[in-house]
Order: sequence, then C-alpha cells, then structure tokens
Amino acid sequence: MAMTFAGAAPGQWIADALAGILSQRPPVSTVAAQIPAGFPAYARIFHPAADEDGHPIRWSDIAAARGTVLHAGAQFAAVSGIDDTGMPWAEDAWDGEPPRGEGLPAADLAAVADIISHHATGAAYLALWDGYAFIRGGEAVEVLTTAEPTGDPEAAERERLLREQLKRPAFSDAVLDGERLALGPEGYRGYHVFSGSLQDVASPVWKSGDGFAERQAPNLAWGADRSWMFSTELYEDSTIIGGPAELIREVVQDPRIEALAVDLATDLGVNGDRINPAPEIDGY
Repeated sequence: MAMTFAGAAPGQWIADALAGILSQRPPVSTVAAQIPAGFPAYARIFHPAADEDGHPIRWSDIAAARGTVLHAGAQFAAVSGIDDTGMPWAEDAWDGEPPRGEGLPAADLAAVADIISHHATGAAYLALWDGYAFIRGGEAVEVLTTAEPTGDPEAAERERLLREQLKRPAFSDAVLDGERLALGPEGYRGYHVFSGSLQDVASPVWKSGDGFAERQAPNLAWGADRSWMFSTELYEDSTIIGGPAELIREVVQDPRIEALAVDLATDLGVNGDRINPAPEIDGY
C-alpha cells in the first residue's frame, strides 16, 4: 500500500487531546505532553547511543559501566556523564556518542512496527515534521561528497544528476501547500500526514531516486482505529508508544529494542532524572 497524503483531519484527535497540556507555561515535560491519555499502557523506547567504534550500544550497558541506573525517567546525560554533543560532564564520563536525535533508527523502527503487527491490523497514519530540509529541497539540502574529481565526464554527469535529485522537493505542491496537522499553541509545530500501512511504518520512503531513498522515521504514527500510537519529539533520544497492555508488554520484553514501561506522569525533561546523581562538572 503506497502512502497517500491525508491532510490534517486524521490526526486532529491528537491535537485536540494535547491542546490543554501543550498550552501550559512553563512547558510540561511529561509523557502526557507527547501522547494522548486513554491508552491502556505506555512505554519509552530508548534510542541507542554509539560506542567509540560507531557501533550501537544500549543505555543499560552504559549505566552498568558507570554504576548509574536505567529507569523510566532516565536522562542520557545523567546515565552517561556526557551531554547531547558528546562533551564530558564528569571525570568518569562514558567514552562514546549520544543518540543522534534523528528519530528511531531503521532497525528499531522495523522491530516496533513488527511488534505492532502482532496486535493490530489495517491502515496506519504517519506524520512527518514539516521542517526537514529534504521535504522542500533546493538550497536547504546540503549535498556532501567524498569522491575525488576524476575527469570522467560520465562520472561527473552521474554526480550532477544525483545532486539534482537530492535537491528536488520530496512532495508535490499539493502536499507542500496542503493542510498540516498543527500541535501546540498557535500550531507551533506542523506535520504532513499520510495514510499507509504497517509496512510503511516499518520502512517509510518519503523520497527516492537513482541510488538513494529517504527513509526518515515518522515523528508520529498511529493506527487508523486509534488503538496504538507512537511519538518521537524532535531531536529527542527516545520514543513514546501507547497501546494495548499486551502490545506494550511485548515492546518492553522484545530483545531487539530497549524499552521500559512509563505512565503519563513520567517526567522526560532534562531535570526529570531523580535517581541518577547530577553529573560532576567541576573542571569541564
């Protein structure tokens, strides 16, 4: 089933459900600000960090190495001793890179979609933040290459065509100008909403060409029957999923991903980790 632009209407229930909490000041940083109330259970999926060699590593492994605790409200800086840029905050800081903040990695996204498929069928909706550079293309897209000039006209032409494709807008004018799902006061964040399937959730293709495919994880996804939903806030290092208790239990237990049960009151803010000590920053 190919993804089809759906407009804002299918996701308006999310905007309505979150309107009150997103309008509060100072901003609320609990699970309730990311995903509507009413699901039987919720879980937090931790996006993997990367070790010195660039291999994925779980938060629990980092916590075990440093003597910190992975818990539902854990913050990566407190667990690892490094900030979101990888700079050390403590003398015993873990040596590696933080989660990239680009949404669920491809393998984790596929695993989550597979788990959902055990508990739900039918259509799904995917929502993508409207600020990604590849959506509108043009000069907003920075194309990098490590290839050395060879003087080969055919290679140069392939390079030119690739750059042209990468800078081409991902969506048609009808989508770009279409109604977006607006969340928060005065619609501070907008999303393009598409209908699709769980296969699309597992591996969404927003834009493709000769030799490339843009598979950015959706920021929001939910079942057409509203029995499940997941949300990844922009630049955040975890994803919140809500759904039937059996689905959430499987998410927490599945060895392919790292997840813990949460509730609507779980604080995901920078100061929400009340178990791990604040990093020692003297000298850093």
